[in-house]
Amino acid sequence: MESNRKLIEKLEMLSIWQNSSKRSHIDVIIDLLSPEGLKIIDIGCGAGKITRELSEMGAYVTGIDPGERQIKLARSAKLVGNERFLEGAAEKLPLDDKSMDIALFCNSFHHVPRANFDIAIEEAHRVLKPGGKLYFSEPIADGPQFELSRLINDETEVRALAYEKIINIPQTGFHAISEVIYITENKYKNFDAFRANSTSINPARDVIFKNNLDAIKTAFEENAIQADSHNVFENPVRANLFERL
Repeated sequence: MESNRKLIEKLEMLSIWQNSSKRSHIDVIIDLLSPEGLKIIDIGCGAGKITRELSEMGAYVTGIDPGERQIKLARSAKLVGNERFLEGAAEKLPLDDKSMDIALFCNSFHHVPRANFDIAIEEAHRVLKPGGKLYFSEPIADGPQFELSRLINDETEVRALAYEKIINIPQTGFHAISEVIYITENKYKNFDAFRANSTSINPARDVIFKNNLDAIKTAFEENAIQADSHNVFENPVRANLFERL
């Protein structure tokens, strides 16, 4: 019975995301948040792509990431506006109380250790002004990109746990505003480009590639859509927006 229930839930989610529109992360953020002129913290910013895109639109953005390597990459890029990058963790944000208009977790909340979910949310609440917005975009454990990536790092459980925490956030000082499902596209020139991107995020993955090369190559070929001389992988995403009380 449990396996049947999970199958039904998976089929229902498949139907939902396959009928969703293709959009970029930044387009959804703009539609939901109108970031121009606002103070934003991008928690788990990685190499800073979203941080810079928001900065180009006139926002004052602080990108935070616990990875020293990622922060170095972010800082090495040319400044495009009022952005800055700090090394730090979601559980201890290096910002003053009630100093931010928006706190973003863009594809990053599921990377917070499960035991620290509540601490990360409390920190976001602390740095947000009353009426400030808390935004999550989290990949759904389904779709072509997931089927490829799960051979390297299966995030089925951590994504489910992260979403369970997100939908219970209204109990922790926030009011739920909206939920949106959309599809992003990840594009790679070839398999080597995908491998380079994956190992740049986590160099330890190179061993996984070496030990499972044939299976990963097969998944790459089976899940890719060919478009504009690239291999395209659809990636369903769920965005949740909350207001700080």
